[in-house]
Amino acid sequence: MKRLKYSLVLGLSTSIFLTLYISYKGKYNFNVILFTAVFMFIFITLISYFKMFAHINNKEINFQELKNIIYSGRANHYLNGIAVGGNLYLTDNQLIFQTNILNFIQKHECIINLKDVTLIEFEKTLGMVNNGLLIRTENGLKEQFVVTNREQWKNEIEKKQKIGL
Repeated sequence: MKRLKYSLVLGLSTSIFLTLYISYKGKYNFNVILFTAVFMFIFITLISYFKMFAHINNKEINFQELKNIIYSGRANHYLNGIAVGGNLYLTDNQLIFQTNILNFIQKHECIINLKDVTLIEFEKTLGMVNNGLLIRTENGLKEQFVVTNREQWKNEIEKKQKIGL
């Protein structure tokens, strides 16, 4: 249902914009403008439904309610090799990443229990920018984040781990 809704909105908005542009700039008769508007609406809607929004699944993801947030900030989480934007939260016992509203294609939540964290490392993103944070867990998982103030993130997580022991 989401795919259809997004596709219809994109097709309609593109069609309206193009129709207004052609009407304003060109000296075309009404039939040409109407045909172009209908054609663009159908074309853009179909292309966006089958190509642009093909990866949207219709199930809604409900994020857990956040309580006792100790530290938070904007972050990117690497999911299947792609940095997905959102927010990173440090709570009493978890590190939680939630995507923002703009990421409707790769909407997800990553929850890491602090008791499972074995190592926190710094990484360079793109091989040159000092803003990567790599979290390793007991079960061998590696979660990579792009954050600002990564030293502060590491200190806050380690401080919370010491309190929890």
